[in-house]
Amino acid sequence: MTDQAQSGYYQAIAREFLRRRGAPFFLSPRDLAVIDGWEKNSVPLHVVLEGVGRAFDGIRDRARGTKGISLSFCEPHVRRALAQHTDRAAGRRRATVPRAVKVAAARGEVETCLRSPAADDRRLRSLFEEAAALLAREAPDEEALERIDDGVDGILWGRTSRAERDGLARQTAKEFPGKGPAEIAAAARTRLVKAARENLKVPYVSLFYY
Repeated sequence: MTDQAQSGYYQAIAREFLRRRGAPFFLSPRDLAVIDGWEKNSVPLHVVLEGVGRAFDGIRDRARGTKGISLSFCEPHVRRALAQHTDRAAGRRRATVPRAVKVAAARGEVETCLRSPAADDRRLRSLFEEAAALLAREAPDEEALERIDDGVDGILWGRTSRAERDGLARQTAKEFPGKGPAEIAAAARTRLVKAARENLKVPYVSLFYY
């Protein structure tokens, strides 16, 4: 990528992020490192912008303020957007699962979860009841389902200890010595949340996973 193209890549992401977040109207060194990671990994600009948009749409729907939000917060959304972009691009090279089958599978997982010990948690139950209602519709809102997954991840992450976070971050840094602090932190978060989901048998609700 040329310097000119790279400048355009950085500027487009920064412009959209600051427009969404508002003040402070500058990027931190950590934010710049996140953009650098996306650029080095050749994440398409439109995919990054889609992920950033999803992140802020989720904040808006949960009536949460945007002040203090960093680009690291957007990373899981960008990863999901990239995975979906890759999946769509490869779609013709593999059998496509009918949407109705995906909806039925997701609904079955949610109904099972609502009968499990995980449903004793009031906050998780509320999210999975919302997911069940969405999946009962003729055309489930996929973005709303993704936001529920984000909400579940946030709850599970909030219940991890500082020792767990720091320990896995150190382990991840050893496994991937070339990664920056923001990427290490994001990878550690993803791994901890995934482990928590597996331990509690908490399913994903987004149709992308089916």
